[in-house]
Amino acid sequence: MRGSHIVYKRNPEYWDQPRPYLDQLIVRFIPDAAALSIAIETGEIDLAPSTPVPLSDLERFKGLPNIAFETRGYQYANGVSRIEFNLERPFFKDVRVRRAFAHVIDRKVIRNTINYGYGETIAGPISPNLAKWYVADLKTYPIDLAAAEKLLDEAGYPRGADGIRARINLDYVPSGESYPRGSEYIRQALAKVGVDATVRSQDFATYTKRIYTDRDFDFAFEGMSNLFDPTVGVQRLYWSKNFKPGVPFSNGSAYSNPKVDALLEAAAIEVDAGKRVEQWREIQQILVEDLPAIDIVSQPELTLYNKRITDHTVGGEGVSGSLAYAYVAAS
Repeated sequence: MRGSHIVYKRNPEYWDQPRPYLDQLIVRFIPDAAALSIAIETGEIDLAPSTPVPLSDLERFKGLPNIAFETRGYQYANGVSRIEFNLERPFFKDVRVRRAFAHVIDRKVIRNTINYGYGETIAGPISPNLAKWYVADLKTYPIDLAAAEKLLDEAGYPRGADGIRARINLDYVPSGESYPRGSEYIRQALAKVGVDATVRSQDFATYTKRIYTDRDFDFAFEGMSNLFDPTVGVQRLYWSKNFKPGVPFSNGSAYSNPKVDALLEAAAIEVDAGKRVEQWREIQQILVEDLPAIDIVSQPELTLYNKRITDHTVGGEGVSGSLAYAYVAAS
């Protein structure tokens, strides 16, 4: 089938002889999660990065004698899941509405139930993996339906005769099982305070165009990478100059705060490491007050591999880096 795989042949003139050790590498595209799981389990696939199977299957894979897990190789990614609000929508312009949502959506439910216990709950935009910049004592909003109801009343959205305060759409990034399942939980949680959220699904191209070009969304459940430094991976999500319709994976909320802009710009050129850490602490403290997004959990990332494959992960970029060191161990 056209487009089913790519075959890489060993280059005999490779600069770092005697590497690469493998004579041939076949990269296969298997969009069906069930088929991919079977291929890994049977040994048809030797190496599968980026948490390739549903989280619900991981415990079963841990019991397979020929399969091992590698958690290294994602130091450049550091992804988090988050709920991003479209601040161009009148409903979400009022911070009281966004704070009401924070009082309703339980991160622990998403981690423990939707993510099957994988990942860590986070109050702010930075993954615990970026320990230097991670702030553990940020303000949080305890789950409190009465407080949420009060905030929505104060914002001018009382319950109607049918008990509904507002009808909105929730779009999720089509990437794995956690986002559709998490969106269904979010829909159910918001219904308790009179917010009727319709969950919409679409392919990745349609989703990206809807969020970043058409701006045809209310709020979204998505994943974003911190990358290796918050100036590289996090600034893009909150810097007002990064709000440019048509540019994906940037400031989708259309958030703008002059003080945050100034701190982001200062941190980007600050040479004093300690001062940069303090600048990013202040940025995070402001963001959890403004809530252009609700950060949920750090994304679990791991590679599944057949134990006969050795040295596939030798750097922070993991399988995405060089496989010149990888080889098949003698049985």
